[in-house]
Amino acid sequence: MPARPFDRAVRSHRDELLRYEPEVRAGLDPEAVHKQRVATRRLRSLLRSTRSQSADVDRSEHLREELRWLGAALGEVRDREVLIAHLQGELETVDEAAAFGAVLELLDEEREDARRELLAALDSQRYRTLVEELGQPPSLENGDLRTAASSEHQRLAKSVVRLDGAEPSDDELHKVRIRVKRARYAAEAAGVHKRYIKRAKALQDILGEHQDAVVAEARIRELVSSLRGTGRTALAAGRLIERERNRRLEERRVWKKAWRRLERAGQAEWR
Repeated sequence: MPARPFDRAVRSHRDELLRYEPEVRAGLDPEAVHKQRVATRRLRSLLRSTRSQSADVDRSEHLREELRWLGAALGEVRDREVLIAHLQGELETVDEAAAFGAVLELLDEEREDARRELLAALDSQRYRTLVEELGQPPSLENGDLRTAASSEHQRLAKSVVRLDGAEPSDDELHKVRIRVKRARYAAEAAGVHKRYIKRAKALQDILGEHQDAVVAEARIRELVSSLRGTGRTALAAGRLIERERNRRLEERRVWKKAWRRLERAGQAEWR
């Protein structure tokens, strides 16, 4: 008997976890951590989207909690890798770049600490049990993933409607981004038209850039304040913070247009 779409999706993402595990352990390719993290997110999102269809809600929730734990360990490494790479790129055009070296060293130390925690997680029985359990996905009472995808799109639409007439906070836009990811992942699992998935990814990327800028500015301020830097360090930080604010403002300028394009694709898909 052929595997059901839900089972195929869960096992496919589980295979992604296992495929990139050796590279994550070796620490030679930062993208391996990213790909493991994405697989973890997709699994969590799929389990959440199908929660109302699950024949064993407790088991689905348990798996989501375990995936949240693994995703957090991966995220601690990945977030620092992304920030380090971004700052290094920005500093190439900042005159005071050399004065920012101590900040990058501090970030690198944080990344190494996070890597040790991640490797401990991958070595744990908890991780091995999770991978084993994902090999036998919880059953669904209704295996129609289009229902889950449609529901996620409707939840996303409602969250955007609630923002009408006001300038959303950074936190509100971050929550919209999370809903976009859930809608996209559910749509991919359900085999929704590629137009919808492409537009969801475009909006996700915009809101992701916005969130990255918010986080980068906060981390720059935090790291600089923890060091006894020179005036040149503060000047470099100021230039970087200005760029992050500009990046954030640019994404705020274009996100609604990207949403309207996705909204039209959703209406065409589920009319």
